[in-house]
Amino acid sequence: MSNKKNVPVADKTVAGKNNYKRKKQAEKDARRVLEEKERKQKQREKRSEEIRKQRQKVSAKNNRIAEKAEKKKRSKEHRKNRRDNFRTKFKYYTSKEFLGSFNYFRIFTFIILPIALIVTGIVCVSHSVFVNVPTDIRKTEFNGRLESETVAQESVFNAQQQQVFMDALKARGSRSFEFYFNSVVDVNDDFSTDDLCFGNPESNDCVLIATVYDGDTVLYRSLGLEPGREINRAKLFGELSYGVHDVKVAVNAYDINTNEKVGTKYAEIKLAVGVDYNGEKKEK
Repeated sequence: MSNKKNVPVADKTVAGKNNYKRKKQAEKDARRVLEEKERKQKQREKRSEEIRKQRQKVSAKNNRIAEKAEKKKRSKEHRKNRRDNFRTKFKYYTSKEFLGSFNYFRIFTFIILPIALIVTGIVCVSHSVFVNVPTDIRKTEFNGRLESETVAQESVFNAQQQQVFMDALKARGSRSFEFYFNSVVDVNDDFSTDDLCFGNPESNDCVLIATVYDGDTVLYRSLGLEPGREINRAKLFGELSYGVHDVKVAVNAYDINTNEKVGTKYAEIKLAVGVDYNGEKKEK
């Protein structure tokens, strides 16, 4: 009797192998199709993101354009409203109705008078001692030293002549004292002068100290000058170029007995160095 179980079946084995290969190939094809779908899905998502960003940029640009247009429109309307308001007010203020009810007292009180006070205040401040005289000059102390008799001599001018000098000088500041000073001082080549004409009138009861300065630079400072005396000869502290220089002179007054400061005045003067006041050189 033959044993059929031990006989191999060739056709069945080959068919099984072919089925296995087809199954593997089918799985491989399925994975490839799936990967292809995922790749296309990613591409679609990437493209959608790019489109979304582009749309956002376009939208933002359109929004900026719209905002600029709206801002321009509002600005135009604002200017138009201002022009209309100006025209309306101008017509009203020039109308007979307004001019007929004109209150000149209110105009003077609330418009003209404040403007006049402001202008006056500005002028007073611009001419004040605190603006035109440096602090260190205003605070100059008097230690009792007086000019010697060889420098400070008795005034050769009477009270009327001294008043002419003072009127021409137009000094500003304290009203507690007076002084006179040559408004145009001729300075020699060695920067000395015989033409200072700084005087302390006898009507004063104080000692005077004069300081000639240009900005913050002190060009000359005297010692104490007693009433009834004047200084003509002096020498500048430094050198100046040839020509006419616009400078200022500040005079501090001090009590004769206590040496305490009484007040300060200043005036604008000219120093003609090596030339006449008209600009011509001096003849040696």
